[in-house]
Amino acid sequence: MTKNVAQLEKKLAALLGTTEFIKIETIQSLWSGYGEIGRYENKDKSNPFYGRFIVKHISPPTSQQHPRGWNGALAHQRKLTSYNVEAEFYQHWANSIKPTCALPQFIAQENLDDTCPNSRIIVMSDLDTEGYPIRLSNASLSVAGTCLQWLARFHALNLQAKVTEDWPKNLWSIGTYWYLGTRLTEYNAMEENELKRSAVLLDAKLNNGKFKTLVHGDAKIANFCFSADLSKVAAVDFQYVGAGCGMKDVIYFLGSCLDNATLEQNFDDLIDVYFSALKASLAEINSKHSFKEVEQEWRGLINIAWADFERFLAGWAPDHTKRTLFSHKLTQIAITQITKV
Repeated sequence: MTKNVAQLEKKLAALLGTTEFIKIETIQSLWSGYGEIGRYENKDKSNPFYGRFIVKHISPPTSQQHPRGWNGALAHQRKLTSYNVEAEFYQHWANSIKPTCALPQFIAQENLDDTCPNSRIIVMSDLDTEGYPIRLSNASLSVAGTCLQWLARFHALNLQAKVTEDWPKNLWSIGTYWYLGTRLTEYNAMEENELKRSAVLLDAKLNNGKFKTLVHGDAKIANFCFSADLSKVAAVDFQYVGAGCGMKDVIYFLGSCLDNATLEQNFDDLIDVYFSALKASLAEINSKHSFKEVEQEWRGLINIAWADFERFLAGWAPDHTKRTLFSHKLTQIAITQITKV
């Protein structure tokens, strides 16, 4: 990721209106070698963007390399679309959402190279300097509750009962990275079993409800940033943000950070935490939507949402550690739920 350094610095200077910035560190490489995320510092005190900031540099490789071997034109295009969606979200959605749900402040985004339309940079604020310096790989029940409250606020703020064809404009029409329509290769790799035979029904049930919202789409614990005392949280990585049932984010988050035993003992209580926060958030913004109607519909989709993600894992990584006894139990309940109708 050094070949375009001069070009990147020139573009940043134009966007920021100063050359007095330095790169402090590379935070991480993007999935499958599609670029990197870097931390920079603007030392120009007269500049409105003085201080530290983050640059997400998308530079697609000439040949794709996936950790599990899932390469190909479809996967490549999905990744390219995801970065376009993320740029759109930060530029046109994020700053109006930020007062309610902590996330990075959008600064700028632009194509980096006119000869490569898929190469771009997204410049945003540094959450570390905004009071969210902690990253976690697993969660206590308290931390899980804090993240569920963030998701509830995000879902409440963007709740829709009648979705027009162009909503959410320029984001995913169906949010999350695992939905069936973009994962047919993984679907075809599944064993012939009850879950595979139920996949289309699960997908239809999950995505044809009355109430839609913006789902984060990749709401794993690694995409949340915490305050030092873990009482506050912000979210990052909006590549797969789009329309959907809020339960998609909820089940995916819980599965990302809690083990089988913890889920067995606390799942129902955590779902209640989410819905309590959703109720409070809808009331706080004077939403026109009926919480009782939303809750009734979405509670009925909890197991469906879990089984839908299980369907993805069964084709993508059948030996994945997230495929637990608890996951299997909820999946079987969901299959029974849709096949008995």
